[in-house]
Amino acid sequence: MPLRHVPVGRISAIAAVLVAAFIAVHGQGRPHFRTLDPGLEFAMIRGEPYCQHGSSQIAVVRLDPARTRLRVRHYTREPGRRPLNILEWQRSTGALAVFNAGQYYPDYSYMGLLVSDGAVVSRRLHPRYRAALVAEPVNGGPRARVLDLERERLDPNSPGWREVAQSFMLFDHTGSLRIRKSTLIAHRTAVAEDHQGRLLVFTTEGGYTLHEFARLLRDQPLHLTRAMSMDGGDEAELCVKARGFRYASFGQWDGGAKAADAPGAQVPLPAVITVSPE
Repeated sequence: MPLRHVPVGRISAIAAVLVAAFIAVHGQGRPHFRTLDPGLEFAMIRGEPYCQHGSSQIAVVRLDPARTRLRVRHYTREPGRRPLNILEWQRSTGALAVFNAGQYYPDYSYMGLLVSDGAVVSRRLHPRYRAALVAEPVNGGPRARVLDLERERLDPNSPGWREVAQSFMLFDHTGSLRIRKSTLIAHRTAVAEDHQGRLLVFTTEGGYTLHEFARLLRDQPLHLTRAMSMDGGDEAELCVKARGFRYASFGQWDGGAKAADAPGAQVPLPAVITVSPE
């Protein structure tokens, strides 16, 4: 009886599609978080099938606002009065974690409301940015939040928070995506809030469209209630240094070079968010 030709290549391609579809629908299980400091945890997740370029790895920092402190930092309030790269920000502040804040103009002025240690650095509310990362309430309440400005008011003349960084929503408490579809692929940083009031910072090692990145975060088994985007591209950066643990990710970095030599590590950031012990 003649042997039939088995189309191995076609079968492999179909299997790959089925695996990707299964991952997209069912996820890859809960991330394994490692405790780095009281109230600070770290994990890695994967971004298949949404990653469009480079490594699919995504770093996740989860923090308990009751046990850590978030600070908005702007270069105009620092001793050198110049934008620092992410490694310089970490060294100068001694923070456990540092990540890029929201978007800014070519002259380094911030696109939206920015408050640092009670001082208003940028007073104008951006009309299209409907989210804000806030911390240190003036009149009590949760220590840090992701605010949905469609539902919660933020007065630039009296913000009610000592730390504010405005940007735009990825998805809200209903799970509805709040960004339009786009073909732009870039490294991403986002901040989310979960059902326990913890904050999670996500920084990608590879490139994603914003819409697909929002879908990926929304569908993670992390019980996220809302998420907002920070800046993307070369500015999507994260540096973690806690009790012997080290991690750094830089926008457009392939991970092969030394940290100090990576192009992304040299990008000056006018504003960052730091996480420090309480």
